[in-house]
Amino acid sequence: MSPEYLAAIVDSSDDAIIGKTLDGTIISWNEGAERIYGYTADEVVGKSIEILVPRDRADELPVIFQRIRRGERISHYQTERLRKDGERLKISVTISPVRDETGAIVGASAIARDITEQDRAVQEALRRRDDFISIATHELRTPLTTVYARLQLAERRVGRPGYDAEAFRQDLAIVRKGADKLRTLVDRLLDISRIRSGRIGLDRAPTDVIALARTVVLELAETTGREIVVSGPASSLDVVNVDAVRIEEVLTNIIENATKYGAADRPIEIELAEETTGIRVAVSDRGPGVPIEERERIFEPFHRASAGTPGVGLGLHIAREVVHLHGGSLTVEERPGGGATFVLTLPKK
Repeated sequence: MSPEYLAAIVDSSDDAIIGKTLDGTIISWNEGAERIYGYTADEVVGKSIEILVPRDRADELPVIFQRIRRGERISHYQTERLRKDGERLKISVTISPVRDETGAIVGASAIARDITEQDRAVQEALRRRDDFISIATHELRTPLTTVYARLQLAERRVGRPGYDAEAFRQDLAIVRKGADKLRTLVDRLLDISRIRSGRIGLDRAPTDVIALARTVVLELAETTGREIVVSGPASSLDVVNVDAVRIEEVLTNIIENATKYGAADRPIEIELAEETTGIRVAVSDRGPGVPIEERERIFEPFHRASAGTPGVGLGLHIAREVVHLHGGSLTVEERPGGGATFVLTLPKK
């Protein structure tokens, strides 16, 4: 294999491949190194590799060169380096001793890969895991505490002669409510697991989505006691092939959000529309609205408006994922005059 061919292979690599002497002087620099670090070969050849090392990691180099002089190979060493523009990169580098024709170690070759984005992804995953553990633990503990305390109280009531049956029924109702909260939380955690693994299924059937939306509105208006104003047709001209249970959950989630964050003395407004290609449901409230920078983040798993916001922050994430599985969209925008409008669209085909 010719030296020219070997040089072409080195230059075509996405990784940074750098040659240096035992005192750290750079003697070769490929195009991958230029892409990762921002320096051209002319700018760095003849200079010390120290230009890439952050000050707080300067003690790494003497140790690395000691190991190279002993003939050791350093594999997949994760550290940080600096680009020309000062940006700090997370890299994985393998450093090998270079020998001359007599076998003497005369330098080192380093193959470095930028793993900054992978590292950020890992840190984000760890952050979400910690958020999940913190939020889920809190949300599970609250209803569990209620259930346990009420069961203890009910147990004492039953053990008394002539126990109060009405008080006992109230205890059971509170326990039932706590159990329902636990079931909802567990169901949502299972849903997000199924969504991420691609194992969530849809039981599709021809459905009048507009009539379904009106039914959900009537039920929520009764249970929440909030005024909900609906405009648009009473039913669809065309049925849509959807999982009615899942879409009902989506509608319930976004309408409940509107009742939670909207002004208590102003009605929730729901606009239903049947368009040529699909069904559109817009749910508007007159609350504080959603800032532009938050309009995508609120659909992320475990995201909550603030630390004091109730819930685990999964409802909107699951709702959007379910809508996407139907080929539709779920977005939030500013309501004219103040507030937020969540817009659900479902295609007819």
